[in-house]
Amino acid sequence: MRVSPSSLLVALLIALPAVTSAQATPASAPPMHPKPAQLPADSLERARKWTMWLYTSQNDSLFAQLDSGFKAGVETPKGMDDFAIQLATDAGSEIKVIGEKFITRNGKRQYWRTATFTSLSEPLVVRLVMSAKGELVGIGMNPLSQVPPIDP
Repeated sequence: MRVSPSSLLVALLIALPAVTSAQATPASAPPMHPKPAQLPADSLERARKWTMWLYTSQNDSLFAQLDSGFKAGVETPKGMDDFAIQLATDAGSEIKVIGEKFITRNGKRQYWRTATFTSLSEPLVVRLVMSAKGELVGIGMNPLSQVPPIDP
């Protein structure tokens, strides 16, 4: 079957509004999440303490702060060793804190501590996910240039 040039032109003109509107909306728009519950008043103190425990491999203390879901995945305080070992091996020791903030990512509150480390040329962001109950529900680390996107 042969398509005439005029039929092709009509088809393109019909499709053009759909193409331009598809390009106008970002394909990777982040999903909307409900506003997270308020964190406990001492959240910054908790996050700083947890970070120090992570840095110094105080795994029993850190494990006691995990929520039940995270605890089930880690299983024992010894399971926290992987986080501490990875941090020490990849980054070394913290030299200077550049900044601290709480952000919302995937509908959950996270403490982000950005610091320089002895073994890295780029600052590292240690991320601690905290529940409204004040429990630790996740840990992450990224170079500053590779932090994940936050909620709008």
